[in-house]
Order: sequence, then C-alpha cells, then structure tokens
Amino acid sequence: MKRRGTFFTLLFLLLGGVAAVQAVDVKDKMRVEVESVGLHPGMDPGMYVCALGHLHIKGTVQNEAGVSVGPVKVAGKAYGADGKLLGTATTSTKQATLGPGEKAEINLEFLTVTGPQIQEVKKHEVTVVEAPAKR
Repeated sequence: MKRRGTFFTLLFLLLGGVAAVQAVDVKDKMRVEVESVGLHPGMDPGMYVCALGHLHIKGTVQNEAGVSVGPVKVAGKAYGADGKLLGTATTSTKQATLGPGEKAEINLEFLTVTGPQIQEVKKHEVTVVEAPAKR
C-alpha cells in the first residue's frame, strides 16, 4: 500500500514538473515585433505620442508555439541615453485565444513618460511576460 502511494506521489510531481516546463516554453515561443506607425521625428519606428501626451509602442505578438495561448501579456521598458529607466508599461492581447501561427496587435502606453521626457527615450525593450496555454 505504501509503494502505491509513493508511486502516485512521484507520478504527480513528475507530471507537474513537465507542465511547468511546458508553460515556460510557450512564453518563450512568442515573437514580438514593433510595427512602423509612421515617422515621428526623433523617435524609433513603432513609437508615437497619443493625444493625452503619453508615449506608446505599437506592435504585434505572434504565437510560434504549437498550442493555443491567451491572452498574452507583454511588458515594455523605456530607457534614457544614460541607461536610466524612464518608465514601464504592460498590456495584453485583446483576443481571448491566439492559435498557433496567429498574430495579435499590442499597444503599450507609458503613462509616466510624457512631455519633454519622451525625447529622452533612446532605448526600449518589449518582452512577453505571460502566455498561458489554452486547453
């Protein structure tokens, strides 16, 4: 009886570990691309300023995993020329599910990067932070 309990416990732990590894792999198989939204003087492609004066980065995320995911959460960071972090932003895809090979639009809004600070942005990062597999 004790062996059977040990067997099921080990099986449960093994399957749980495999599921956790797959979850990490799915997030890593998302590809983020910054889109060109037109040329804004002094700004990288994909960056623009909205009517409220906030910095935005527009792009897409593509599911390159073999399973459906969603919604995909993306985070962005904006840095000055000196490497100082000027602001952060997060967003999620609007689609509840993103199938294999599908793309979805993302639009990061940096609420704290406004006014003259926008011209200070010299580098940015956009990464996928969450892509839960749909079953």
